[in-house]
Amino acid sequence: MPRRSLALKFFLPVGTALVLLFVTLTLLVGRAQADRSRQDFEANLRAIGINSRYMLHWEAEAYCKKAGLAYHRVPLDQTSPGPEGDVERAAIQAFQADPSLESYRGSYPGPDGAPWTYVLSPGRLQEGCTTCHKALGMTAFDGRKVGDFVAVFGISQSTAPIVRQERRFQLSAAGVGLGTVLLMGLLIVYFVRRVMLRPLSGLGGAISRVAEGDFTSRAEAGANDEIGELALTFNGMVNRLSTALREVEEASQSVASGATQLAASAEQMARTVEDTAQVGEDLRQAGTGVQASLQRLAGNIARMDEHASETALRTEAAAQDTDAGAEAGKEAESGMGAIREATGRIIQAVQVIQEIARQTNLLSLNAAIEAAKAGAQGKGFAVVAEEVRKLAERSAQAAAEIRGLTDQTEAAVSQGIHNVANTLTHLDSIRNRILEVGEQVFSVATLSRNQDEANHEVGDLMAQTADKLQRNAAATQELSATVSEITRTAEDLSRVADSLRGLVQRFRL
Repeated sequence: MPRRSLALKFFLPVGTALVLLFVTLTLLVGRAQADRSRQDFEANLRAIGINSRYMLHWEAEAYCKKAGLAYHRVPLDQTSPGPEGDVERAAIQAFQADPSLESYRGSYPGPDGAPWTYVLSPGRLQEGCTTCHKALGMTAFDGRKVGDFVAVFGISQSTAPIVRQERRFQLSAAGVGLGTVLLMGLLIVYFVRRVMLRPLSGLGGAISRVAEGDFTSRAEAGANDEIGELALTFNGMVNRLSTALREVEEASQSVASGATQLAASAEQMARTVEDTAQVGEDLRQAGTGVQASLQRLAGNIARMDEHASETALRTEAAAQDTDAGAEAGKEAESGMGAIREATGRIIQAVQVIQEIARQTNLLSLNAAIEAAKAGAQGKGFAVVAEEVRKLAERSAQAAAEIRGLTDQTEAAVSQGIHNVANTLTHLDSIRNRILEVGEQVFSVATLSRNQDEANHEVGDLMAQTADKLQRNAAATQELSATVSEITRTAEDLSRVADSLRGLVQRFRL
């Protein structure tokens, strides 16, 4: 589509309207001037025609010839031939019909092809007329009295000069009008270019530069008018857009930084989860060892009970049974030591679990804080962080229960070691006092039954511990999957932030 100048688009309708207005005014003024000229022309002819009847005929003819007029002296019975005579006869009839009529105007086509205006006045007989005619020997007015209608006097003139004057006036008026329209058009174009087109062109250039991504461009608001207000509004819009893009760039950098920190926290959490799983496996293996030691302890206690029964029946084999009891006591003491060592490792593992739970809780808090900084895009991270915190609390509770169970196991093992020590003491006493074997055997049997009950309790506690460790392992796997999802989400956030930052960097701010 071809480009059309705004000045041309503005000037065409305005110029056309002005041309039509001047043409109309010229026609109206020309018509009025022509009518006025004709009226003045006819009034002049009428005045000359009326006055010519009071002049001497030869003077009137000389005056009319000098003024470019045709003088007519027409007797009533001697009208001119052709169209001129028609006007004369019509004037005679009009004067006869209305004696008070002073003049009659008519027109006829003249010899030059232009209309001729013919003004006639009635010629009434006066004393001067009779005296003049008698002096000249003319007898035309004999028998007539003063005041009789005897002739018509007229003045005729071609309207060609008036038509030429009208045409000259119309042409001059048209020339002046067109010159005025042209001058006004040039002035309009000049002021439109200076007042409207130049500011609009500058504003259009600024808009083009902003559209190409240069947000440092500003429009010049030179005049205090609508275009200046539009330029100020445009500059304000560009300032607000530039500020918004800077905020977007800063937000993308914050999101990228937060995503990087979240990915690092997720990696650290993943390592912590792996350590937790390894500690849980170590605890499971330690629990298996404790259960095996307890089974061996149960077998030893059963044998000690059998030896006590045999000692009561056969005191003769007391020394052998005492040796066997002492040997069994040593094994029991060794088993109790193993149990104590395993219990110590369980306590260390529980401490590690508690420390991991605290670290996990801190990591979940950090993740929740970073998710809150991320705004609406971090709501999913906040939910994940809350689940991680709950898992950490459950791990801490399980660790506290394991710690309670290990404390009970430690007490039971200490009691067992004390009992084994007493058994060894009694066995040594048996060697010296065989007669007191019976009473000591009953004591040993009682202690053995108590130890068996404690053994069962420790076994139940270890079974519960193993079940909790298994559940902790399952929770650890869930936590590991959650951490993997957090890592993937953090990577996606980082890619989105990089893409957004690249998009904003395309603009000049």
